[in-house]
Amino acid sequence: MAKKAEKLAKAARLRCEKWQTYFAQNIDQYHRMHGFVLGKQWNNEEEDMLTSFNKVPLQFNKLATLVNTLLGEQQQNTPMLEVVPLSGCDEETANIRQLITKDIMLSNDAKTVYQVAAAQAFVGGFGAYYLSTDYTHPKSFDLDIKYCHFKDATRAYWDIGAEQVNKIDGMYCGYVSRMTRKKFRQMYGKEIESKILDSNAPPSEEEIAEVVAPQSDGNGFVWADSEGICILNDYTRKYEEETLYKMSNGKILNQEEMDALIESSKEIRAKIQQEQMMAHMMDALMGPEMGAEMGQQVPLEPTQEMDDDIMTLYDEGQPVRIEDRKESKKSIMIHRQFAGDFLLDETEFPSEDCPVIFVDQNSFYDKEGKQVCRPFIIDAVDAQRYLNYLGTQSAFILKISRYDQFIGSKKNAQSLDTQNAWKDPQSIKGLLTYDESPSGAKPEQIRPPELSVSLTQQYQRAIDDMYTSTGLYPTRLGQGDGEASGVAIDARTRQGSYTTYVAFNSINRAITAGGKILNQMIPRVYDTERTITLMTAEEGRKDVVVNQQQDSYSGIIKNDLSKGTFEVRLQAGPSYEGQKAQALESLNMVLQGNPQIFNLIADLYSENLPLMNTLEIKNRLKTLVPPEILEAGKSGQMPEDQKPPTPEEQAAMADIQYKQQQIEIKKQELELKMQEAKARNEQAMLELEMKRLEVLGEIETQKLRYMAETDRTRSDNAISHADNITKILTAKIGQQDDGRSKRDR
Repeated sequence: MAKKAEKLAKAARLRCEKWQTYFAQNIDQYHRMHGFVLGKQWNNEEEDMLTSFNKVPLQFNKLATLVNTLLGEQQQNTPMLEVVPLSGCDEETANIRQLITKDIMLSNDAKTVYQVAAAQAFVGGFGAYYLSTDYTHPKSFDLDIKYCHFKDATRAYWDIGAEQVNKIDGMYCGYVSRMTRKKFRQMYGKEIESKILDSNAPPSEEEIAEVVAPQSDGNGFVWADSEGICILNDYTRKYEEETLYKMSNGKILNQEEMDALIESSKEIRAKIQQEQMMAHMMDALMGPEMGAEMGQQVPLEPTQEMDDDIMTLYDEGQPVRIEDRKESKKSIMIHRQFAGDFLLDETEFPSEDCPVIFVDQNSFYDKEGKQVCRPFIIDAVDAQRYLNYLGTQSAFILKISRYDQFIGSKKNAQSLDTQNAWKDPQSIKGLLTYDESPSGAKPEQIRPPELSVSLTQQYQRAIDDMYTSTGLYPTRLGQGDGEASGVAIDARTRQGSYTTYVAFNSINRAITAGGKILNQMIPRVYDTERTITLMTAEEGRKDVVVNQQQDSYSGIIKNDLSKGTFEVRLQAGPSYEGQKAQALESLNMVLQGNPQIFNLIADLYSENLPLMNTLEIKNRLKTLVPPEILEAGKSGQMPEDQKPPTPEEQAAMADIQYKQQQIEIKKQELELKMQEAKARNEQAMLELEMKRLEVLGEIETQKLRYMAETDRTRSDNAISHADNITKILTAKIGQQDDGRSKRDR
């Protein structure tokens, strides 16, 4: 077992290092670009050169502002996931699944996770986040789904053969986390810690060949040192054969679900047989008329409609049959945790695809087939460097502008005091003395250089180049650029939106990929009957029971999260602030001419307000909108009660009112007749009561006989059914009583 674990650990480490080697260029760029944006915009050689010329290397970091603008817009316009049912799910269950999705995102602050990944991608060219599971609290056995971010996206790895942009279709993925030695000792023990430190050595060529993995070139991590130990979380895909069944009610069942359906159908068949037996017994006891009535209450087995090679199946109390079957492959993700050569944990992860999502910015593949990542700000780096050069030179000119210089003969500076004054004219105050030369020449003063107009223009050009390369113009940064026209500002904003659309679309693809994984995890994590507290717009916080067993007879499960197929979509697109502003302006123009329609569009108006607490404002304004208008907005049709009635409808309504009046008159006459017949029926009621008691006594006798012949389970079902028969007999006697009363009248 230890050998197998050691082999798995080495294979996982080599997969990680394989990605590190393949992605080395992008990883280096990731760290370099993050360092540049965070403030390290001069290399050591440049700093030494400037210092030698008495120049201070200055930085005018505009890139950080551009990145923050992008992140702010992305955070403000982060779309929510929408789970759309495709088939096999009722409306209530689909709504609960949507609420669960929303609750998971809100409780885990998914917007922050997206923002961290977006920042990594904007600056470094790629980012990452992942989904995990954890217990609701330490004393709970229920799992919850977690959204998690990476402090450093280079700590994640993927299958280089993955074809999808976000690499969730790869055969493996994973990430490396670092743990202090103290915490590791507390969790796993000092013995394992010591063995890991002793075995922290690269694998030999024989070991590499044994696990059939490429040799690392040394670009991997330091897996253990005196400060901490790396934990390798590895997710590996495997396939298992499975049989799928297509049922007559449209559902697709796997073998596990089919086995459960067969077991529940056995119970239902046994109960049906008991009910049929009781029905035949009561038919013999009460006569053909009563037996026929009892037969109508018992579902009969439609055996002729079923396949000959399988028994009758019942899904949610209804008979179903197998229409088709096929062999398929089931994807399973195995999650293993390693430290050194030790396998710390191994579980089946509740998803079909890789839960570590690669967030691509705008990459391409070179002629060698290697992926090359392009950060959003990559084209603005040279402009930023040029800006730093210009700013440094301008500062140097300003620095030396206070130093006056002189040119004179040697006679002018014979004395030591005069020489020192000429070296630093600013050190003296007032008079600069000099010795007269035989020729009578005076020292000539040289004025310091001034900032040229060309230098100022180049500085502004560098800033403009940063704007044009990113599409983030001053109007989008909250600055004015001389454009007084609102149309011009809107045009510039839309132009910037087009430039940044690719960046935001890449982030949204990653959000959708994570939503797909989340949709796979929900039925696997919430797989038992449990109560979940969810937030709803109408009722606020409420408790919902999922996977609730209604009764053992029908097999119906309320809010069954395992049923149905779903599709994940985004509720809003990227970078739509400009569109919202335009919509708000258009709505204001409409309301100026027609203020009375505000109550009809109050909720829509609030959605475009650039204010905090927009959701709360929308919910309050929504109360101003008539409910029928809200319903019409959802259905796209005007409510029937809002349409004026046609002449035919008016005539029909008048006829209905007349008939209702006649019925009311007849009801009053009937009540008088019933009071007159009440006295005459008392004797007949006594006779019927005696007959009813005789029948009930015979039924109780049959119960005792049947209980002696069957087991406890079947006898309970028989008693329950006999009670139902009692109710039917009572109703039958009541019908006879009514018939006699009518004959008396």
